[in-house]
Amino acid sequence: MKKITLLLLAFVMLSCSSKEGYKITIEMEDLAGATVVLRQNIDQDLVTIDSVVLDSTGSGEMSGFVEVPEMMYLGQQGTRQNLQIFMDNFNYSVHGTLDDVNIDADGGPQEDFITYKEGTKQFDAQQQQIIDIYYQAMEDSVSRDSLQVILEPYYAINQQKMEYDSVFMAEHSSNVVTLHLLHGKFHSMDVEELENRLSNFDTPLHGTSYYSFLSNHLEKMKNVEIGDKYVDFELPDTAGNPVKLSDLVGKGPLLIDFWAAWCGPCRAANPGVVELYNEFHEQGFDIVGVSLDRTKEEWLKGIEEDNLTWHQMSDLQFWNSSAADLYAVKSIPHTVLLDKNGTIVARNLSKEELKMKLQEML
Repeated sequence: MKKITLLLLAFVMLSCSSKEGYKITIEMEDLAGATVVLRQNIDQDLVTIDSVVLDSTGSGEMSGFVEVPEMMYLGQQGTRQNLQIFMDNFNYSVHGTLDDVNIDADGGPQEDFITYKEGTKQFDAQQQQIIDIYYQAMEDSVSRDSLQVILEPYYAINQQKMEYDSVFMAEHSSNVVTLHLLHGKFHSMDVEELENRLSNFDTPLHGTSYYSFLSNHLEKMKNVEIGDKYVDFELPDTAGNPVKLSDLVGKGPLLIDFWAAWCGPCRAANPGVVELYNEFHEQGFDIVGVSLDRTKEEWLKGIEEDNLTWHQMSDLQFWNSSAADLYAVKSIPHTVLLDKNGTIVARNLSKEELKMKLQEML
């Protein structure tokens, strides 16, 4: 009798701990006969983890199991267009047309994600209109100043969207959708804010790629906080010669400027940095540019066009820059100001803030 009771208890425990997987039901007549794939972001590469060939009516199903909830991407094989789908072990329904697709779920994070997206629709539509105007202006070869004027309302709308995101994240502080959103906004946070945000998430979410990435990034941030000594690195200069950061430290205030020729906000900020360099260089202020460019030609062209006469370094590894990784840089422009002793005294100061800081230091 005791053995039967133990076996029954084990069966009940197993039944309670097991969890059915996901099922994605697709009904899209536009894609009849096409192969639809489910892709997951693995090490910055979209990897297909499931697929189905739709029948002559555009119908088909996928099923499987995901270990932790995560944003994935649903799309037609051989194309770059993807739909965001917040995957967990629930039932999903994908229906509509190529121009108007709906993804519903019978529970889980997709429902919360749909709620979030409904609130951002107006912002996305307004920003898309501005982007369309911007690209048309680029084709018409308008001046850089004119392009910046076109983008000004885009940034204003972005601020409104950030405020909406803050409200949503506060109301869903322990939700995996909020963790996903945090993954896209952490770059503007300091150590204390990011640490506080991460403390809201329960242990089951610690296994997600989002939490793992953010916690690792937090540890890197802690190595280069304001008040810490700089972390040294070595990169090639424009002539290909290796230069160490330590070769430049100790002579006065030094600004480490992470930038790239392809980065519009960086290029827009460069004239102000040039102005401050010309004003304070003779008093001991210096700059070292660390480029996240991919090609030497693009990098050198940006230096010449913007008249950047200070030290320049780059391993031309784009976002895989070793120096950017050391300094926890995930968005550019990103600046780090050192004093003459090599202590980090500020990060990401505006032009006016940097000028006041240099006046104080010099």
